[in-house]
Amino acid sequence: MDAGRILAVCKGDRSLEIIDLEQGRSTGAVIASGDRPHEVAVSRDGTVGYVPVYSDAGVGAPGSDGRAIDIIDLVRARRMATVELPFASRPHLPHLGPDGMLYVSTELDESLSVFDPSTMRLVRQLATGAAQSHMFAFSPDGRTIAVANVRPGTVSVIDRGSGALRGIVDVTATVNRISFDARSRLAFTADQESPRIAVVDTEGLRIDGWIEVPGTAFGTAVTTDGRRLVVALRSTCQIGIIDLATREVVAAIDVPPHPQAIVVHPDGRHAYSACDDSAVVVEVDLLEPSVSREIRTGRNPDGIAWSPRPGHRL
Repeated sequence: MDAGRILAVCKGDRSLEIIDLEQGRSTGAVIASGDRPHEVAVSRDGTVGYVPVYSDAGVGAPGSDGRAIDIIDLVRARRMATVELPFASRPHLPHLGPDGMLYVSTELDESLSVFDPSTMRLVRQLATGAAQSHMFAFSPDGRTIAVANVRPGTVSVIDRGSGALRGIVDVTATVNRISFDARSRLAFTADQESPRIAVVDTEGLRIDGWIEVPGTAFGTAVTTDGRRLVVALRSTCQIGIIDLATREVVAAIDVPPHPQAIVVHPDGRHAYSACDDSAVVVEVDLLEPSVSREIRTGRNPDGIAWSPRPGHRL
């Protein structure tokens, strides 16, 4: 299997860092068009990256209101285009959907904006029904989108095909980041004020339960076998591993301050997180469990994505 690359958005440098996992180092960085990007999505062949330019402020705070998406040539490591949205929106998280369209959270508009990546035309918008729609995730079967609305502390559930808002689930005061289980029913979002993760039933539109964790959680991702949830524990500077059958933490691995998003490698053995205060991406062996290595990045790495190397399609 191709080891691939990790793409890391470094907020402090306003850049996208390209990390070759076989070499274990950065092989290039691309400066964004504005201040400042947080997240990245990548084409399935690993040749194109999509980096929204969000804001120079945090969620809900006064600051610049971004309205652009940078298109990155990952073969030549250069910005090849910038697409301006027709409205100020603080575009944040991009994802390529199961239909091949590019979905971007446009939180000032309380929506997800959908683009045709071949033309970057805006083709539709999906209403989230809530403010601060910062993060979202597709169910593995591609039918459902779950959206984490930060300070309303809610999760919006959208039918991807029709675009209909099926409902909004009240969770807690503040949530962030979100992921799905392998069966496409349960979504996981992190409570930002208590050390726990909400388990949201996206079919029943209710809270299915809570997973207690050692510290305040942030990014999560389910392993390739669907049996474990990997979680960034920001307040304790750890990456936790949760057994989804028992909903208990079975390992907590010390990492540099402060882990953000979680990405699980297609090999199923390794997971990655960008450590914001340490300027590294950390690689964790999920079987040991332990830190395999740390890879230097630019300042304040945040959103990350795994990508095949161009010409090595997964």
